[in-house]
Amino acid sequence: MVLPSGFVVPDVPYLVALGLGSLLTTLLLWGLEPPVTKNHVFAFSPWIAVGGITHAFYQITVPPAVTSPPGLYPEWVAPLFSAPAVYVTLYVVVGIVWLVLIFVGAIGGALDRTHLHLGITGLGVLVVFLTAMVWQGLEIGLSPTWPIVGLVLAVPITAVAYFLLSIRWTSVVAQTGLAGAAVVFAHVFDGVITAIGYDVLGASERTPLPAAIMAFAGDLPTAAYLGSGWLFVVIKVIVATLVVAAVADIVDERPAAGSLLLTFVAAFGLGPATNNFVLFFLG
Repeated sequence: MVLPSGFVVPDVPYLVALGLGSLLTTLLLWGLEPPVTKNHVFAFSPWIAVGGITHAFYQITVPPAVTSPPGLYPEWVAPLFSAPAVYVTLYVVVGIVWLVLIFVGAIGGALDRTHLHLGITGLGVLVVFLTAMVWQGLEIGLSPTWPIVGLVLAVPITAVAYFLLSIRWTSVVAQTGLAGAAVVFAHVFDGVITAIGYDVLGASERTPLPAAIMAFAGDLPTAAYLGSGWLFVVIKVIVATLVVAAVADIVDERPAAGSLLLTFVAAFGLGPATNNFVLFFLG
């Protein structure tokens, strides 16, 4: 099995709507060719986190009222937030917001600040969903300690990893800047929160490759002292830093393509990390 468990193929009407929405969004963005810089990695980050939260709300169970997906959503909208449909839903929503901000920026002569407005809008939406998470937690019970520990631990690990990267490839840090650090943090956060879930909270891992890595680590002599998740964290750090190093030249030569590629890589870390954070936060 290659794909994670829990993947759901929506019914045809949802597939058609998502397909048309993503196609139209792509064509409009392709035609407008908005400027994209490293700042957009930060602008898209809160939106990526929102995607992780919205999928977590689909997965959450609140017995006895809710015992299985669609979680907290009504039946008619739930398929949009299943996996992998949630990725397309997020893309369409962010694309529409981005297009609106582009037109507003062009009219107001502030096109060069579109990334700032996109990030602020995303941050506002993120705050709303985090508030909803806490509100829901007050009803069903909160378990915030370990998720917050994972978030805090990810910061110094990222700092050390990026510092070591700067020593080995100084030019990479100069080319990618804080956008590269954001990518590394996204994957470190994913690795740490996954390891905590697996070793401390007894959570299962839906994705086959991480599950295999942690199962392998669980058979090593170090398992009695370090648990099974440490190897996954190490691999995530190594892979993330190597990817940033590989993309650095693209960022320097083709800023738009390189920045979008960094955003794409960050999404594969920050999205799952935020998803696990919410699931563990709500117990």
